[in-house]
Amino acid sequence: MKKLMMFLMLAMLFVSGCVQDNDESVYDKGEDQAGMDLNRENDGVRRGDGPNFARDLNDGMTMGDQNPNLLNTDNENHHSFSQDVQKAKDVISEAGYEPEQIWINGGAMNITARPEERVARKERNRAEKLLQSKLTQALPRYEINLNVEY
Repeated sequence: MKKLMMFLMLAMLFVSGCVQDNDESVYDKGEDQAGMDLNRENDGVRRGDGPNFARDLNDGMTMGDQNPNLLNTDNENHHSFSQDVQKAKDVISEAGYEPEQIWINGGAMNITARPEERVARKERNRAEKLLQSKLTQALPRYEINLNVEY
């Protein structure tokens, strides 16, 4: 008998949650929490005490300007790995080498380069050290691992 009563109570609880008629809601249609309709033209732009996002987009505001917890990522002064790779390619090209592969792994930059011209065996060691020092000077934040293929 107790099981039957518990089952009926549970069934009534489930059935009462599925009411389709929602006429007696807290807010009438067309009203917000303040009780008045702030969007009278139904254009999606809220007027009155809320922010007008359509106007803000035209004023040049970004999401970083609206929320102090979000980072402003449209700043050009932030660090980018692609800028570092491009800097390494520029240094390698200026030194007379052709950049092959450039990988960044944590604090290490692994670079494979190939000389554009033939280099004598006696000059290879000096040219590699020169390229290594230029890369280290241009990108001091990385440990440069240079591999020159001949």
